[in-house]
Amino acid sequence: MTFNYTQPKKETDIKCENDCMVRAVTNITKEDYTKVHKLMYQNGWRATRRKSKGKWEEQITKTLDTLGVKWERISFPAVKGQKRMTTKKLSEIDPKGKYIVRVSKHVAALDESKLLDTWDCSDKCVYFAWKIG
Repeated sequence: MTFNYTQPKKETDIKCENDCMVRAVTNITKEDYTKVHKLMYQNGWRATRRKSKGKWEEQITKTLDTLGVKWERISFPAVKGQKRMTTKKLSEIDPKGKYIVRVSKHVAALDESKLLDTWDCSDKCVYFAWKIG
């Protein structure tokens, strides 16, 4: 697995911080950042969780549905006596897979063993993921 620093925002895009969900969807779908940002906003996403409307998981899935992306939610629960799933381990298990992964307080894109994000979260535990395609 490789980490690729990926910032899909261009200089002319909407200015926003705390937008890991928008970046992850943008990176995995290859759609325009502003388009994804507007769709996420329509689905209740806000840069601050206190102001977001509805469940953030639904904000991602509704956006993927609107973009016509097929997805499947996969859970990785903790199992007593076993190590948790990490982004790195997931990439080893399915090196050709495309995922949006939910790790502790963060969301990132994993595309064919390339972690596309602004920081390397490959060692973080994956709670669940959306398998794309």
